[in-house]
Amino acid sequence: MITVRGRLGKAARDPVLERYRGAFLSAGSCGRGPVFYPRVAIYTGAGASHSWIWFADLMERMGLYDVTFMVESDISSGGLDAFDFLLVGGGDTYAMAEGLGREGARAILRFVGGGGLYLGSCAGAYLVLTGVDLEPFTPFNLVRGGMLNVMPDPPEPRCLEHKYLARYGEEWVFHPVYGEVELGPGGVGGVPCFDGATVRAPLFGGPVIEEASNDEVLARFAGLSGRAAFPWPRNDALQLVNGRAAAVVSAFGEGTAVVSGPHLEHPLFPRANALGAEALLRHCSRGSGWARERRPIGRGGGEQVDGEEAARLVQEVKRQVSNARIVAFGLEKMPVTWRIGLKVWEPEKVRMFLDYAWCRLPFVAQRAASVHPGGQLEHLAGGYRAVTDLARSLKTRIESGEDSQAEAESLLGTLKELTAAFLSVYFKLRLEERTGLPEKPRTSR
Repeated sequence: MITVRGRLGKAARDPVLERYRGAFLSAGSCGRGPVFYPRVAIYTGAGASHSWIWFADLMERMGLYDVTFMVESDISSGGLDAFDFLLVGGGDTYAMAEGLGREGARAILRFVGGGGLYLGSCAGAYLVLTGVDLEPFTPFNLVRGGMLNVMPDPPEPRCLEHKYLARYGEEWVFHPVYGEVELGPGGVGGVPCFDGATVRAPLFGGPVIEEASNDEVLARFAGLSGRAAFPWPRNDALQLVNGRAAAVVSAFGEGTAVVSGPHLEHPLFPRANALGAEALLRHCSRGSGWARERRPIGRGGGEQVDGEEAARLVQEVKRQVSNARIVAFGLEKMPVTWRIGLKVWEPEKVRMFLDYAWCRLPFVAQRAASVHPGGQLEHLAGGYRAVTDLARSLKTRIESGEDSQAEAESLLGTLKELTAAFLSVYFKLRLEERTGLPEKPRTSR
């Protein structure tokens, strides 16, 4: 496992995920029947913000390394057929729905109906609720239920005006609380992470779900913590959310759909992570994944280079990520945000993308010396060099008082694509380490 410090390190060391990690890594029995080792797709396409990285982090901590990052064209062209999980995080739901389109919606419904699992948080939850009956969302009718945080004329917010509202046809989706909330058990029994206590999780604009009568409620809102902002008065916010569904499990054909308003995947909330892991494990324990087509586990293709060249390329990636992080530290001190579609981005998101690569580079360096993924490393070195230049240009424009919207969109879009490319290499190396499958390297010389 990677080494992280501070609050993230403390959360990563929490033992609450060990039972799930053990079940998946053994791919044997967890006491409730057989468990298969799933193949995971994480959505990083149009509308996805930064929170898809939290899903990648959670998969790693659960020992699930067969991970692929997909954009909208991958999904609409049938790319889900060989996978078991599709994970969709937060972001701009309109951009997601428009990017995926009707073909993407049909592909997702076909995937789940055939035995797959869909897990959506925040925007990924809004996307598939049948009660969200408005174009372009109508085709994504996966989970019966709607949302309660919508009205034609919401009251003025007390704070966080830039995060309070999102247009929904002639009405508005509103967020009366933003931050840490408490969750209690729903109607699903035997969930170990509750263990007589509530579970804390972050709510960053996700839905307050109006569940259908035949859905299972995995968790309900059970209170508000002191680590939250309240655009509404606290008591009014509590009255709206308390007792309402926060996470719902819905059967669809042979598969399962799980939607959650709070981010159960956030790495600072290990017990919330365990709640999401429980839903994944229960799906796997049903055995539906055994019937899905299985593709071979192993390394993807790509040009190979010798060990010396691989080491040089990793060192260049490290140098460029380090340079970009230095610029990103400076950006964090600047009082600026950018609205891209419906999503508000803060400067600290730049370093967050970079840090996910930075703390995993030592493992990539160690494994690349024997596996030699040449073409992929060349792409990463050039990409992070471009990121450094974009970050410097962005900082200069902000300091000069010029409009920085275009540079921010370019930088954040590049970082999203590049981080997915880096983590693709990382997970391949992790999977090969687990399975012991690396082929004898083919050198280009």
